[in-house]
Amino acid sequence: MAGDASNIQVWETGDVYIFDPDVEYAVLTHSPADIDADLHASWLPAGLMMGTPGVAMTRQIERTDVMSWQQGRVKERVKNPKVDIEFNLLEDNDVTADLTDPANVPAVKYRYVALEFVNDEGYKKRWVSLAKVGLFVATDNQEQDINGRTVTGALEPVAGAYWLIQEGVPA
Repeated sequence: MAGDASNIQVWETGDVYIFDPDVEYAVLTHSPADIDADLHASWLPAGLMMGTPGVAMTRQIERTDVMSWQQGRVKERVKNPKVDIEFNLLEDNDVTADLTDPANVPAVKYRYVALEFVNDEGYKKRWVSLAKVGLFVATDNQEQDINGRTVTGALEPVAGAYWLIQEGVPA
C-alpha cells in the first residue's frame, strides 16, 4: 500500500496566542504541562486569522557543494538554518494593536507565541515558542475588503529547539 489517508491532518481550528508583554514570562508557570492543560490566562488570543495559508513556517538552509577535482561533488556543506513564521490576523483587538502600534515608528515586537490546532477528530497539536519571536506587521490598511494584517516573525532557536510541541487527544 502506498500510504494511509488517515495520516492526513484536516485542521478544523487554528489559533495564535501572544503572551501578554506586561507579564514576566516564567517557563514553569506559563507553559502548559501537557496537552491536557489549558494555556495560562496570560496567553492572549490574537483573534480570527485567515485560514489559508493559516500559519506558514518557512525553513531555509544554505547548501554548498564541496567539489573534488576528479570526482565532482564529494560533500555538501550546510549552514545558517533559519525558520520564519507568517500568519494573517483579521481582527482589531488588543493583540493586533500591540503588534501594529500604529501611532509609533514601525518596530519589531519580541513576543512569545503559542499555536494550537485541532483536527476533526479532536486531536490537538500545540506549539509554544521557547524564545521570543521577532514579530512585525508590514501593512496596516484601512480598507473595504477584509484582508487582515500579515504578521511575519523570525524565530531564534534555544539550545537547538524553536518550539515545545505537545500533541494528542486531550483526556
